[in-house]
Amino acid sequence: MRGRIQDPERRVVVSGTILGLGGIRTHVMKLVKLLRRQNTDVLVLATGVCWDSTVLDELKAAGTRFALPPSALRGCRVLATCYAALTWPLRLPRRADSVYCVGAGRSHLHVHRFKPGGAMTINHEIVVPPCAESLAGICARNLDATVANSRKVASLMAEHWPDKPMRVIPFLTSDAPAPPPVRRRRCVASGLRIIYLGRLVDQKRPDKLVHSWPALRTHPALQRARLDIYGNDPSGQMLRSLRQFVASSGLSREIAVHGEYQPGDLPRLLDQADLVVLPSLWEGLPLVLVEAMSRGVPFVATAAGGTEELAESNPDVKVTGTEWESFESGLIEMAGRVSTGMVDAHRLHQWAEQRYGYEAVSRKWLKCLHQPAVFFSE
Repeated sequence: MRGRIQDPERRVVVSGTILGLGGIRTHVMKLVKLLRRQNTDVLVLATGVCWDSTVLDELKAAGTRFALPPSALRGCRVLATCYAALTWPLRLPRRADSVYCVGAGRSHLHVHRFKPGGAMTINHEIVVPPCAESLAGICARNLDATVANSRKVASLMAEHWPDKPMRVIPFLTSDAPAPPPVRRRRCVASGLRIIYLGRLVDQKRPDKLVHSWPALRTHPALQRARLDIYGNDPSGQMLRSLRQFVASSGLSREIAVHGEYQPGDLPRLLDQADLVVLPSLWEGLPLVLVEAMSRGVPFVATAAGGTEELAESNPDVKVTGTEWESFESGLIEMAGRVSTGMVDAHRLHQWAEQRYGYEAVSRKWLKCLHQPAVFFSE
């Protein structure tokens, strides 16, 4: 946004339950910074946090206030929840524009109960509509309005809660409009750099991708192509297993399992990549795919969650079925298209910026959180 909202009385409360990693971390960081640049007072509530101290310090330096349990209590959910129940009502401002609730947890209901005067509580549903009897379902029913991360999620949510005010806004991906992509090197099949970016968890299937790679490379479009795996492993087990498999199979020249990367590393990693892959069984609207497109990097992904909408009128990406054979066929097809120069990086960048870029998405989030009654009535 080019203009600033010069109103120091604007206040937004962010209820995060557990401040998690991946797309949620990137989005919440970008959103909080956006609000602070608009002179909005921001209070972040959470019962736990997975962010490292540098992230917290960066946001505090920008003027963000936090209400977190002492570090000694964060490892115990019961104690952290009790601490929040006792202290949050004292920390909440008297008035606010909105209370933005991201992630599942009973703390959202607690904040809703004690919400500041004038505020709407906004539930953000990312992946799939929750079971009505679950805690997330109770939140969806009781909070004032819902933001869905994709049109698919919104349509499914509307089936369960047809009277709930609902709008679609994707995650924020950047702090400013993305510049046009740099001139990308001409790719040949023997030199393709294919990169997986995402958590190392079962539903995203990076393990199946690694184990299938030797057979995939027998196809002419993928001969001598290299696969790089980047992502955080919550348990540590998949990371160890994949590294052992690569080493014991003599595949270290074909596959590199790097592990976790920091948000600041992403531009460099994408600039080195020819193609991003994400063979998930279920997703929300994958933030990393939007980030890749903004830098002119094509992707192959499965039609999980809202991913299908990323391929609408977009000839420079490939979304396949969730069946593994369908994903493999899409990967081979897309590798051939990239190798023969059929992907237009600038066209891809423009497609992403017009629909999911900073200008379009930040404008929606500001109106949603600053003027929620107007936004949800339009």
